[in-house]
Amino acid sequence: MYMVFLSESGLTGASANDPNQPHHIHAGLLVQENQYISMCGEYDALVRRHFGSPPGSDGVPAEINPRHVYQGTGPFRAWRPAQRAELIQDCLNILIRRETPLIVSYINKGDYVAATSTDGNSLYGDTDPSRLAFSRFLLALTMFLDENVMAQMNPDDIMQSVWDVRDYAMLMAGSESPSISAALTEFLGEESDTVSPSMYDDLIVAPSKTCVGAQLVNLCAYFVRRWLQQPGVAHSYFEALRDGRVVQVIYPYQFD
Repeated sequence: MYMVFLSESGLTGASANDPNQPHHIHAGLLVQENQYISMCGEYDALVRRHFGSPPGSDGVPAEINPRHVYQGTGPFRAWRPAQRAELIQDCLNILIRRETPLIVSYINKGDYVAATSTDGNSLYGDTDPSRLAFSRFLLALTMFLDENVMAQMNPDDIMQSVWDVRDYAMLMAGSESPSISAALTEFLGEESDTVSPSMYDDLIVAPSKTCVGAQLVNLCAYFVRRWLQQPGVAHSYFEALRDGRVVQVIYPYQFD
């Protein structure tokens, strides 16, 4: 079974006009359950190595906030840039060593504002950027899961109307999200061939303070969003994820 750890980045509440965060993204790490224990062990070991104590103990943050560790704020205010860079790369290496698949969808908030302000256009009036972007994430996840199933099938069986599902996906969000829940309900309720039978129709909440997968996908989401904002400049952490075969899909929401 895949545990799909979810993260959002670029969330600006009801406003879609933040020039510092022009994109809203959803990211999902697909972790095989039989790999997760070893990933947690590696994460605990690297936190002990960098901080001297386990996560959440005295003086050690319970979670690594991507913005704090990247910008040197919060508990990382006294850390040298090289120290912070080493910690970030150690976290990403947990995923790179396993080639853990990362699926990303995103929406350009400026395009969203333009689409919703068009006279007579009611298509997007009852939704929000997060919900639209997550609908694309679900579609990308479904296609990825279907491709995995097809890769394990005999070519003669691909044309069958019912496939034998071996890997199920369980969605695990860092917190409750009305937008995600609404998009999931809408997606699973569609009478369409795009809905994958391998996706559980429930959403598990796994807070990042107690969930290693949630912390790792938060880092990924943050660095993908920074790359989207300035794709023409160097982004060593995003490039490490891409070149390390972690980033599998980056799917934009396209307005008609």
